[in-house]
Amino acid sequence: MPSELIETAIENMLVPAKLTSSSSLIKIEETPKREETRYPRMTKEFIKKHCKEHKLYQTPYLNDVLYLHFKGFGRIENLEEYVGLKCLWLESNGIQCIENLDHQLELRCLYLHQNLISRIENLDHLQHLDTINLSNNYITKIENLAMLPKLNSLYLSHNKLETVEDIQHLKECKTLSVVDLSHNCIDDPDAVDVLSQMANIRVINLMGNSLLKNVKDYRRTMTLGCVNLTYLDDRPVFPRDRACANAWAQGGREAEREERQLWDTPERKRSTQPVHDVMYIRRHFLGDRGENELDIQQSENELRGETEEINQENEHDDEPPPLEDINESETEEEAEEDEEENENEIKTEKETTESIVEMIPSEKPKDDDIDMPFIRPPLQNVESRMSFDTIFGASQKSNSDTNEKPVRLKIIDMDDIDEDSPSADPPMESNPPPSTTRKVLIEEL
Repeated sequence: MPSELIETAIENMLVPAKLTSSSSLIKIEETPKREETRYPRMTKEFIKKHCKEHKLYQTPYLNDVLYLHFKGFGRIENLEEYVGLKCLWLESNGIQCIENLDHQLELRCLYLHQNLISRIENLDHLQHLDTINLSNNYITKIENLAMLPKLNSLYLSHNKLETVEDIQHLKECKTLSVVDLSHNCIDDPDAVDVLSQMANIRVINLMGNSLLKNVKDYRRTMTLGCVNLTYLDDRPVFPRDRACANAWAQGGREAEREERQLWDTPERKRSTQPVHDVMYIRRHFLGDRGENELDIQQSENELRGETEEINQENEHDDEPPPLEDINESETEEEAEEDEEENENEIKTEKETTESIVEMIPSEKPKDDDIDMPFIRPPLQNVESRMSFDTIFGASQKSNSDTNEKPVRLKIIDMDDIDEDSPSADPPMESNPPPSTTRKVLIEEL
């Protein structure tokens, strides 16, 4: 007996086993506390202070908008008093779950983009929700949206959607008209069938998905599948595009081309009608002011843009004609003919000059005339008529006063005098032999 008591006492004294269980419980309790202190808290005091800084109401239920973005919150909490909210901004925080929005029954717009949300949940009570933005999150499946009767716009770009099953829930959202699924990983062509079954869809954005490459004639197929589609990806869907898509579905490319030509003429008329109206008003205004009809017509042509076409035609007219191919033999013959013509012209000019020189009468010197040499100064010294008279005027007067024989002055250029010739003047009575140098005779009576 005493041995058994000792064994039981020893078993009861095994304290380490109890300590281990209590330590694990302490660790479990400490982990949520660390997570709570990891992110800033959305406390009531912080929200009131924030409303005061942004000039919002200090009474919580009077506020219809709250701007709580870029604050680093880890969870949504302490919004029970803000029952009148219609727009809630929670962009760019660290929120991991959609929760604690049970009292915001009037909420219309919820902005939760650029967070850490991985699932769409806890939105059943938001019966007036119109727009929800969950872009730039980690959502892998669309769900829990069919119970929102007034949901109109859904933004899920830059998420983790991949297969048709991930977007299959969109067929149950009867009121959705704007869906943004851009920059996901959707590559199954059957996704087009899912979107075409949405009755009220009007705007779809699938840019950044490999689906666009896998679907043949993607834009025409989407236009035909979604009857009410008005905007696809980065540009609108006009009635002309829809009519061309229907023609393509019935008759192929040729039918589409014919349909496009039928739409071109009325669209051109509709685009030019305002210009014609302006010209009509302007014509009446200028006519009342007394402007010329030609000026009015010119201004109308400028409005139509016809002057540019006329200027372009004139520019083309001013251009030189294109060069023609010329044979080398022809060019050589023409060059020879030109040379012969030039030579003939030179000969005729020489003959005419010689005949004119012969026709000019030249007076021969008389026997009684006396040659009187006179060395002409350089022509640079003869500046005017007065200087010329000063040189030759004295001899004229002396000859007129005395009844002497006329004197003929023989003018010799200074450059023509040879240095070796004697400097003494020749006698007056002797006739010098004709020199080879050029002589200019000026006769004085």
